[in-house]
Amino acid sequence: MAKTGPAKAEASRSLDLSRARALLDGVLVGLRDVKDPAVPLRAVERHLTASLGALYQALAATGGSDVFHRHAETARVRAEDALRSLRSARSKDAVVRRHISAVDEVVRGWRDAVIRTPLESLRLPRPDADFVPRAQGEVPTLVQLAREPLLPAIVLQWEEPPDMALPQVGASALELPEGKPVTLASLDALLAQAQQQARALAAPAKPSRKKRASASKSRPPVEQEEVERVQFGETLRREDVELARARSFFEDVAMMSLMRQPDAGDLWSDLRPVEDRLLARVDGILGCGTWVLPELVKLLDERPLPDPEMTWGVLFLHGCLAGDDALHQVERLLQTVGLEVPEVFDAAADALTFVPHPGTEGLLRRWLKEPGLARQFAVRALGRRGELEGRESLGLVWGDAPELVLEGARALPRARGELDLRETARLLRDEREEVVAAAIEALLLRRSASGLQHAHALLAEGRGAFANAALWTAVGGGVEARKDFEAALAGTSVSPVVVEALGWYGSLAFMDFLLARLRAGKKDAVGALQRLTGASLTDDEPAPEYEKGEEPFTGGFSPPPLELELTADAKVWTAWWEKHRGRASLSKRYRWGHQWSTQDNLWELEHAYASMRERRLAWHELVARTGATHPFDPRDFVARQQAAVTRWRESPEARHAAAGAWPLNLMR
Repeated sequence: MAKTGPAKAEASRSLDLSRARALLDGVLVGLRDVKDPAVPLRAVERHLTASLGALYQALAATGGSDVFHRHAETARVRAEDALRSLRSARSKDAVVRRHISAVDEVVRGWRDAVIRTPLESLRLPRPDADFVPRAQGEVPTLVQLAREPLLPAIVLQWEEPPDMALPQVGASALELPEGKPVTLASLDALLAQAQQQARALAAPAKPSRKKRASASKSRPPVEQEEVERVQFGETLRREDVELARARSFFEDVAMMSLMRQPDAGDLWSDLRPVEDRLLARVDGILGCGTWVLPELVKLLDERPLPDPEMTWGVLFLHGCLAGDDALHQVERLLQTVGLEVPEVFDAAADALTFVPHPGTEGLLRRWLKEPGLARQFAVRALGRRGELEGRESLGLVWGDAPELVLEGARALPRARGELDLRETARLLRDEREEVVAAAIEALLLRRSASGLQHAHALLAEGRGAFANAALWTAVGGGVEARKDFEAALAGTSVSPVVVEALGWYGSLAFMDFLLARLRAGKKDAVGALQRLTGASLTDDEPAPEYEKGEEPFTGGFSPPPLELELTADAKVWTAWWEKHRGRASLSKRYRWGHQWSTQDNLWELEHAYASMRERRLAWHELVARTGATHPFDPRDFVARQQAAVTRWRESPEARHAAAGAWPLNLMR
């Protein structure tokens, strides 16, 4: 709301150029809220970005006041231009009037603001002359560059008002048949018709033979330069080449933000070259010059719809660049890329998870104080970064804002600092599955067994699918959990989640149940059978032969073959089990046909074609069975995941866990 009366006068008296920058920024990003078509938004945008660009130059000025005053004067003039453009529409729109008030406050208080503003009030990297910028490495790296301030840019995505649109060409001929639905094909046909008619109108009338002859006589001679231009093309300016390269690199970054996320069945570490190329493209863009960054932002304006991948790319790119102005640009983008679109929201939060700019947490914490979508986004991003405090996460879950309950719950497992375990355990009685699952996970990672005990109870009640209670019981339950699984299997309907959990639990006592389920046509039993036995039975090899000493259930850790299409023939699995069950023990815990050990989990974290969900379960099992709590995130960059797996391999707890048993190493 615009200030009025004494409050407005006080704001003017306290105005300095940093405050002026914030006010002009607010108007710039607020242009997206202007609905009055009479307002020349593009003109206002140009004046504001020019004013802010000059203002950044002034705030970053060094070496004397002349540079400061020259840029400050340019900023003032362009702010006045923006004010005139806003007023020219004589709009009664409340948003426009609020923008006019803000710019007017800046212009009227400019003289005093210049006096109050100290030099070098904008932090930019100023490395020594001999400093060599560090390129991106294995993980996102903050880039320190000696450079000019960035020119601000926003994603306006503004449609031309009707009176400024292209004239209608043959409108009656372009109408769809009455009653026909609008489809992409029909729109393409209309576009083709419009282009054809436009070309016909634009083409000059064919001259007569007499006029052509006269024209040929009066035509000037062709110059050699024109001939060379036709043959070899135009000479491109350096700036054009740099911008074209930067645009190509940026499109690669956007595409690779999606490619780096493994699909089920992908080997996650194979995607490291994608991440290496992504980070190299960031270096390539910055090597073209930071002047290209605003041009890349405007590429999002050209998209017919909000683009999640490009949003990821532009946020990540600016978040890798040191300096206050880069952080300001990240905030402008968050305000204008369209976070109201769920896919864009998710992509933006994912990008903010990985950006290395040290001011990111401070930015997001300011957003925590904002209402609505801004606060929800801040919770998501801070939670993903592991920067939300435990008390903050719990406060959100217990709060009155329903849109923040799940965000707070998702943040609990990675919450920073102390977490009230008693308050977290109270969430186990919540009616929402995701809240309960998050509480179980958070308690497990804090080495509290209360979450697993609740999972046991849910499974025994026949609610093993709720909050994945059966899976939590399987990865953390002891010998006593067998009776809970037996109770769950006694019900009339057994959930696929419970069937999957039998494979993770590791007791061969449930082989007969799984085979009977497969004979009944339930193919979900195949995955559990394979996780228990490692038999890797296929239609091509239904009865594999084994070397002496390598028979099932006799050896130590040995990973199963990868990328096999397992058979769903119950007779094949039954025959294999009847042949080899004599070597199995019902008192031992098995994985892939041998006694379980932490090597199985480490292999699944590192080498298996496993989904993110399976790898996360393998990590939770390590925590429950060993008591160690080394962090791990299957969504992180590959290099950091590999470092996390190495820490687990080197941990004494992982090496000394009892094989073939159901150890539980948590606090009671």
